[in-house]
Amino acid sequence: MKKTVLTMMVMSLVLIGFSQQRHESVNDFYFSPQLSEEITAAKVADLKANNPEELVRINYTMFNFAQVIDKLWDGNFQQMGMLEDYLPEGMTYVEEEIINKRYVNPYKWNLPQDTYRYNLFKLRHSGYYVVVMPKVTWEERLNAHLNQFDF
Repeated sequence: MKKTVLTMMVMSLVLIGFSQQRHESVNDFYFSPQLSEEITAAKVADLKANNPEELVRINYTMFNFAQVIDKLWDGNFQQMGMLEDYLPEGMTYVEEEIINKRYVNPYKWNLPQDTYRYNLFKLRHSGYYVVVMPKVTWEERLNAHLNQFDF
């Protein structure tokens, strides 16, 4: 009986340790310098102090909403045509920069998102695409990311 109780106590402590290790502190989180494309350093500091959830959300969205890929997988893609067809009026872009960065800033480009299918945008550079994940999948992944910080 004592062995069973002792074993249960040790297992409980181990499980508590694992669950606490999974959560990150916003103070230890690395916010990308590319956030300056969207918000100022002063705004980053303000959000970090007053609304860290929003800062984590912006950081995650910036790099994960519209990603550049070079290999398609078997999936339910919705062909959306050329990326440049969605270029905001008055804005220019260099395709090589997008390919090198591996993402498209969703705060500058207004790329549509389907509820259940991946939206696929072709780049002129052969073999590269921009993909926007379905809204359902996006929300699951964003929420999982936010949960790492207990939001």
